[in-house]
Amino acid sequence: MSRTPQEPLPEAVIEQAIDWAVRLTYGEADASTRSAFQVWHEASEQHRQAWQRVQSLQGRFAGVPADLAMQALSKLPKVHLRRRQLGKLTLLLGALGATTWGAGEVTPWQRLLADHSTAIGERRRWRLADGSQLDLNTDSAVSLHFDSEQRLLRLLRGELHLISGSDTGQFAERPLRVQTRDGLLEALGTRFSVRLDEQATRLAVEEGAVSLRPADGSELRIAGAGQQWLLNSGLALRLPQSHSAPNGWLDGQLIARELPLEELLAELSRHRHGYLGCDPAIARRPISGNFQLSDIDATLDFIARSHDLRLYRLTRYWVRLGAT
Repeated sequence: MSRTPQEPLPEAVIEQAIDWAVRLTYGEADASTRSAFQVWHEASEQHRQAWQRVQSLQGRFAGVPADLAMQALSKLPKVHLRRRQLGKLTLLLGALGATTWGAGEVTPWQRLLADHSTAIGERRRWRLADGSQLDLNTDSAVSLHFDSEQRLLRLLRGELHLISGSDTGQFAERPLRVQTRDGLLEALGTRFSVRLDEQATRLAVEEGAVSLRPADGSELRIAGAGQQWLLNSGLALRLPQSHSAPNGWLDGQLIARELPLEELLAELSRHRHGYLGCDPAIARRPISGNFQLSDIDATLDFIARSHDLRLYRLTRYWVRLGAT
């Protein structure tokens, strides 16, 4: 009887599959090398299964920074690899093209490293050990690092909303911080949201205040209640009043006030799979309203009807708005 993919494979076979992957990626994959690999691959069902698993891991971790790939591989419950094998796989994954932390890959590898995460279209809430309330918006991931010195949340992807707890336990009064690739934010008795975009981090403070320090260590700034700020590696900049309520998603809504249509659709597209766009001729048309995030298709139908637009649907994953 052939072995099912879920059953463990011999260590030696796994080692051989990883070695072949490294040789074919790094070495000169000439005709003789490819021929030798084919002989090995066809020699047994175990060889084919081992190769399939290595290929699957390559696909899952393509584009992940090497050190983070090592962490994620070691955490996967069904992947039991020796450190030597982990090192080879990490080397291999690095060859596939490491990217900077936080870049927008198609594969959301950040979820593999997260303590809490959400899928596209999902929003969730957690009560943390210190009493803080954490909400994650669609397609988001955060890791927690609480110790005797601080309560640190690393936003790896997407958007969070945080209501700080009183932290009255053994390590009372620890600072509550949120870190992104762009810098460090510290709560000063507050509720606030942090959003990680491709180019910068956005902060919106509802109550209290939040300190901001860019990743390059430049001057500390303080954001007060009602303010929104932009943070990147070398800049902390206060933003003008937004055309949308930054935390409407907590109530399942996107609240727009004279928001250009293309920006409204970009926000809605975060909550659904596939392409969502509009014709350039109507891209800057201002749109206002409270739009439900629970049914994006129904929301798009409503926008089209109420603003005299035509909705084009090639498939459920390709939707475009145009003028009538």
